[in-house]
Amino acid sequence: MTTRSDELRRSYAVIWRTGQGPVRPGKLVLGATSLRLETGAPGGRSTTEGIPYADLASIEQASSAQRIRGRPTTLVRRLEREPVAIAALDGPGSAHEIAERLARAVQGAGKT
Repeated sequence: MTTRSDELRRSYAVIWRTGQGPVRPGKLVLGATSLRLETGAPGGRSTTEGIPYADLASIEQASSAQRIRGRPTTLVRRLEREPVAIAALDGPGSAHEIAERLARAVQGAGKT
């Protein structure tokens, strides 16, 4: 069951990787039209990658072999780009919530 405080939650502590790239720690922010992955970098610099929901092809739960560090992981498949694997750091409930919200975003962007 989704509560009002859950609906207001828009960011999550996560680790992620693009394709077979390195695992990066940071924050997932769910916006109105896109998701944003933010991470800190050496020297206090930060990097941000934005992904419009319209560019998402599908959202899937990762198999055991695809998980990041054994955590429940959501695979974000993008049109014509490498997939992004995202694992929540605050537990399976957050991982499930992220997957649900991203699936709704894909549906809202007109994808099935």
